[in-house]
Amino acid sequence: MKKNLSRLFKILKGKKYLLVISIVLIIIIQGLNFVSPLIVKRILDDCILGIEYNWIEVNTLTSHSGDKYVSYNNHLYIQKDRLEDGDVYLKDVSIVIYDGKFYFVDDVIIEGKKEIKDDVLTISNKDEVKTYDVERLNKEEVKSFYRPFLKTLYLFIILLFIKSVLVIIFAYLHRITNAKVMTILARGGRTEAMKHIETLPISYFEEEPAGKMASRITNDVNGFIIMYNQLSNTIVSATLSFILAYVGMFILDYKLALLSFILYPLAYIWIKFFLKYLKKIAEKVNELRSLLTAKINEIINGINILQVFNFKKQTINEFNDINMNFKNEQLKEVKLHITLGWNMINFLRSVITTLIVVYFGLQNLSFASITISAGLIYAYNEYLLKIIDPIGIVFNQIGEFEHSQVQLDRIHKIIEGKSEGEESEDLPKYNGDVKFDNVWFAYVNKEYVLKGVSFDIKAGQMVGLVGHTGSGKSTLMNLLLRFYDLNDEISGKIYVDGVDINTHPKRTYRSNIGIVLQEPVMFKGDIASNIRFGKDVSDEEIIKVLDSLGANKLISKFEKGIHQDISRSGINLSSGEKQIISLARALVHNPSILIMDEATSHIDTETEEMIKSALKEVCKNRTVIVIAHRLSTIYNADKIIVLDHGLKVEEGTHKELLSQNGVYANIYRAQIAAKKIE
Repeated sequence: MKKNLSRLFKILKGKKYLLVISIVLIIIIQGLNFVSPLIVKRILDDCILGIEYNWIEVNTLTSHSGDKYVSYNNHLYIQKDRLEDGDVYLKDVSIVIYDGKFYFVDDVIIEGKKEIKDDVLTISNKDEVKTYDVERLNKEEVKSFYRPFLKTLYLFIILLFIKSVLVIIFAYLHRITNAKVMTILARGGRTEAMKHIETLPISYFEEEPAGKMASRITNDVNGFIIMYNQLSNTIVSATLSFILAYVGMFILDYKLALLSFILYPLAYIWIKFFLKYLKKIAEKVNELRSLLTAKINEIINGINILQVFNFKKQTINEFNDINMNFKNEQLKEVKLHITLGWNMINFLRSVITTLIVVYFGLQNLSFASITISAGLIYAYNEYLLKIIDPIGIVFNQIGEFEHSQVQLDRIHKIIEGKSEGEESEDLPKYNGDVKFDNVWFAYVNKEYVLKGVSFDIKAGQMVGLVGHTGSGKSTLMNLLLRFYDLNDEISGKIYVDGVDINTHPKRTYRSNIGIVLQEPVMFKGDIASNIRFGKDVSDEEIIKVLDSLGANKLISKFEKGIHQDISRSGINLSSGEKQIISLARALVHNPSILIMDEATSHIDTETEEMIKSALKEVCKNRTVIVIAHRLSTIYNADKIIVLDHGLKVEEGTHKELLSQNGVYANIYRAQIAAKKIE
């Protein structure tokens, strides 16, 4: 919790004033809500039911035209607490409300259970029973007795209206502020994740499916929003509601307020038991959601293969298994909330209201110098419910809270994952000398893919890497690109221009190296943006580079030229066109060392010839390492290095290796034979 709070505040850096504004607005709203029960109590007790309180008959020496005096049957009446200096007390009288009707009693009445029959009022309590003659008041007489309360009633109604308007205004401002904070958190969380994802080591991407990572960035960022809502609503709002409700309860009846503390040990055990099971379910739900997203991503990306091989049934079954598990875990969470969560809180609210009425009803209408009234019962019930409501908020939102904690931990596996670092420094351009010195490497402990490989490449040379699948060619280039690092002496060393490649920051080091992949990566945009790729070059320079590669025929066929749009993954381009764009991208960035990873393995013969011609331009003033599947690409290489099961077994030119009649010669003869068969 504490760690996730610091993560949240880190994203809100510079915008924390919005959080302060939100909290201030909550305090204002809760303060306004605190006075509502008190205002309603005054309306009920002082205005609506106040007509029953302490009337006396007076003879006044002053003018009695004021609203405080009521004339009834040629006598003048006023409530005792409104007496003025000129009033002469004559006797006590009473007004009684019974069964929705109003009655006048020419006497003071006792407290107790009331019953009116045949204009006779009978009042009984545990000590005595008394009867009184009553006169029923007509509509106009009732209005006259209510006249003294009208100004106070109007005042309280206006106050209640103003309070409601203010709550609406401040609640609106709070929602706007909350919305701003939530958009900042969502944007900030995703931005942080995307910034860091570029610095994560390649090993991380090999362990995590792409769909699962996408789910973390798009869905798990909601953990920030949920947690913020918990801060503003649960912690601040619910706590204030809780405290202010107890203030009101102690004002109205401190005994019952103290008695309510007995419930908290039971509530603690209840919540602890609830959370124990909820956390386990939340972890499973979020993990299954990610697996579901990953499976959908896998199906969409491989839809052509699935359709060709008619793998529909098996694919749907695999998807349904994950989907069913996801549904079952969600149902467990719903059942938990229904049995021990918000449903139980609703039941508790009903019980609390009943107990309040029973508690005050058994007090014989008066106790501890407090007269029990409808307003008192209403206000006390409202305050007690404001104590129950925070518990309800906890149970309603605790599920989301647990999900938010899980989601924050998941997205911070990206944000706080081991980074390659973003440091950079100014270095002169490399010459391009490369040396592998007794390099040993294993992706899994002791399962070596490279076994003591050593060789030298001089600056400006074109070198081919040849070997059967799994011989270690791509691993050599992964190490040269520092996708993986050699960190111990046993692993050997790799040098560029005589300097250990681990000496400089990765970003600085890689700025001198380019790569053309076997499967070129195309990004959403156009041909120019994919070639430029962050480099500040003009359209004219891009066209010049393409011309130097002999790619003008390929590009000229597009109506928009280099501004031709590229669809998702470049599916509107052929393999050869994508490969030419990749070569142009490498030339624009002008690396000292260029790696070509089987760049001609998936293209037609005509395009291969174009690329072989383009290699002449590519090789100018740089070291080029070609991982070759088609040996025709490297016939003219300055040197060819042959790998077999992680060992360097041969090294030399094309002619020299053929004359040795070894591994390279066998591969060459196999390709020649295949061509003859074709």
